Amino acid sequence: MNVVRQFDVFEKSLDHIHHEIEIVDFDLEAAKNCLENIEDDPMLYNGYKIEGEIKLFFENLGYEFETEKYDYFLCCYQDNNQEKFK
Repeated sequence: MNVVRQFDVFEKSLDHIHHEIEIVDFDLEAAKNCLENIEDDPMLYNGYKIEGEIKLFFENLGYEFETEKYDYFLCCYQDNNQEKFK
């Protein structure tokens, strides 16, 4: 089983997902250092809004965010077609 990390992108004017952006080479420990109040979610399975320190972290990795138009959330799902769990 593989955990896929992605950004769920919501258009601010609508109440549904606009698109998804898969995160390649996700570094769980580095991302955890940018978030607060994650004691009950050590694997970051919950969704986290991309803002503040976590936004800067991903921007430094080359991701770009159009925050005037969209809200971005760090999310994940399990892909049962994969053999490896990360």
